Amino acid sequence: MTSFYSVSNIGELYVPVECRDAVFARARAKLFAHQELGHLNRIFTHIRHGGVAIVEGKWEQITTLMEYIQRHKQDLIQQPQRDVRTRNRRDSHRRSTRSALKEALARLMCWADADGILQAESAPLLPYLLELAGEPAEANQGKPFLLSLAKIQHIQGALADTYSIRALNASLVASENVLAPRSQETIECFQEALQYVRQSVPATVADIGCGSGCLTLLAQQELGEQIELYASDLLPEAVATTKLNLQRLFPDSDTVHVMPAGDLFAPFSSHQFDVIIFNAPWVVARVRNRAELAIHDEKQETVKRFFAQVSNFLKPDGTILLGYADASGPKAIENLEAIIADAGFKEEALFKRRVATHRSKRKWEQIRVYVLHRQ
Repeated sequence: MTSFYSVSNIGELYVPVECRDAVFARARAKLFAHQELGHLNRIFTHIRHGGVAIVEGKWEQITTLMEYIQRHKQDLIQQPQRDVRTRNRRDSHRRSTRSALKEALARLMCWADADGILQAESAPLLPYLLELAGEPAEANQGKPFLLSLAKIQHIQGALADTYSIRALNASLVASENVLAPRSQETIECFQEALQYVRQSVPATVADIGCGSGCLTLLAQQELGEQIELYASDLLPEAVATTKLNLQRLFPDSDTVHVMPAGDLFAPFSSHQFDVIIFNAPWVVARVRNRAELAIHDEKQETVKRFFAQVSNFLKPDGTILLGYADASGPKAIENLEAIIADAGFKEEALFKRRVATHRSKRKWEQIRVYVLHRQ
């Protein structure tokens, strides 16, 4: 499937992956600009008939249009049969209805210029918008791009929340699909581990799977601004979130390098580090969506891949700071420590906290940060 679509009065636009079914399957994208935004029913009818509405104009009018569509959402979808007799069928109809509504709302789109500036007056300023939407930074190849209004509002809503971090004496944001830095205990364990390794005066540090950038910023604080610090993550939205938080706390820093999105060490070529930070996914379970990538690790495959690669990027006398938790029970910890040993590493120090959970079967879990060196 192609990645670009031409629209009259705009030209060629990049279409993000999650918008492609709506745009290319329908091939009926139409621009509604400025005064046309006042014709709510006309735009609504275009969407109801399967078209894609691209809107441009005042942000207030665009959000009013979204509210209008939400109020008339039942008219967007085919109503379920009234003679449904079983609960299973009713549940199936509900799921089908939700899916149809989501698909219809996704056909209301805005467009942004090549720099990610939404073409709407008084629109929210969302730096790194393409990455926040889950796309690599250069995916649009210097062209304007489309984005559903629903996606923009989800990003805007996520970034409106802030998370207070005691160890940093600051608040951070976390965009959609990015693990929010809620666990003060995890952060404090890493703070103690960073203070422990500070005595070795590390010069280069990497934060693998940086997420919100909390540990990147913590390393900058604890190890000093003179270190060269690199941050990477699989998700473009996490890379963008780290950049946003870096601007909040260290806007003038020139020693923190946020790498393009990539899996584990893929963003690096021949780098070698004194310290590598990895807050590993700690729940041994299948990943069902992007938001779970930071938490779930089926059969601990991500941890295994990390230790299969890390020696190529760690200096001979380097240190790994590995975060984990026993949320999946003692067997997961046994497996983890076997993986560590098999990779040729040993524990030098361990920082841990016991924290309450919200689960009835397991009221407590232990958060751990391992300080590891080669055997």
